[in-house]
Amino acid sequence: MVTPQPPSSPILCEITRAKPPSLTLTPTNQQAQTLEQRRRNAKFAKDQEAKMGKSEDQLKKRTKETPKSPISLFWLAVLAFVVFGGLVFELLSRFFGV
Repeated sequence: MVTPQPPSSPILCEITRAKPPSLTLTPTNQQAQTLEQRRRNAKFAKDQEAKMGKSEDQLKKRTKETPKSPISLFWLAVLAFVVFGGLVFELLSRFFGV
């Protein structure tokens, strides 16, 4: 004799039908880290570890940087050569009287 079962809820049906997670290893196409990547990862981990337990205000005070010049040193040298080089050539031409 078969006893009738009470109607099951949809949640229980979904839970019982779910497959267990697979524990098989799938091959990945990842390459080994380069030396530069390892260095940067180590630096990042060190920085993150230093931040642990500190408030955002403490971190903001620490990260203030010196302002960078909007123009590079190379272009400053070129500008100086154009301005002061012209003066030097003018003085030389007046001195030698060409």
